[in-house]
Amino acid sequence: MIKKLLLLSLICSSTIAMAQETDLFDLLDEDTSGSTVDASKVVYATFKGTQLINAATNETPGKGVLQYVIAHRFGSFGDEYLYNFFGLDNAQIRMQTDYGITDRLNIGAGRSSFLKVADGFIKYQLLQQQTGARNIPFSTTLHSSLHYRNAKYSDGVEHFTSDRLSYMHQAIIARKWNRQLSTLISPSIVHFNLVPTSNDPNTTAHLTLGGRYKFTNRIALTAETTLMSNNSYGVPNESLEVRHTVPMAIGVDVETGGHVFQFHLSNTQSMNAPYWMAQNLYDIRNGGLFLGFNISRVFTIRK
Repeated sequence: MIKKLLLLSLICSSTIAMAQETDLFDLLDEDTSGSTVDASKVVYATFKGTQLINAATNETPGKGVLQYVIAHRFGSFGDEYLYNFFGLDNAQIRMQTDYGITDRLNIGAGRSSFLKVADGFIKYQLLQQQTGARNIPFSTTLHSSLHYRNAKYSDGVEHFTSDRLSYMHQAIIARKWNRQLSTLISPSIVHFNLVPTSNDPNTTAHLTLGGRYKFTNRIALTAETTLMSNNSYGVPNESLEVRHTVPMAIGVDVETGGHVFQFHLSNTQSMNAPYWMAQNLYDIRNGGLFLGFNISRVFTIRK
């Protein structure tokens, strides 16, 4: 399955690239003065935020911009929803701060209440979508993150620090088709140093598909889903159902000046990529749905 997903990712990327007449190295060529050979215009605001819902977008905050993100997931609809005050009693929260070193390079760190995971990440816009004489039909952003689980293990074993580490690496290929529609496809690799059972692979492949459709300048509909290579793993015996389920979400973005409010409904409670991508435990058919929101605020530190 990993090979199939990786092959699908390569085919999608290759198809997009081969459909264009311009060679990638030609696109990156510059003359001796430092300006591009042909006039072109960079396409900005493919997505309004650096996150679609759970998935990362191609966007970075910009040079000298500090961003603070707070994300919240209420409890599951299937877990005594009213008794738990509409899921609030079982809610999870994640806080993130990141900074734009340049317009294209972004670093950040976060902390989640889910398994008490701390994380750090880096994003770099390798290729920017452009129009004009030099046409670049899509953008490509590289994104890597490191995650450390602080929560205690229930097996009573004293685990090494390395057991608590997981990683995610991906290429985010995005395109703004017009003023209303933007899409992304993100082939990703997730690695856990320690997995729950011997049936679980340490390294898995994933393919995120997502999009945004703007109804007005400030309101947009968003959606995403992630294909996974390990949905048949984590099953102790043949009589049990598949444990890992495909993550999916739908939401609404509301932009108000320096804030972006993202309200959504998903079947994932974790907000750390390795866990919601590769170890999602919730099934919509069993009430595994979560209301949630992301709020981001940016501050210009230096110009």
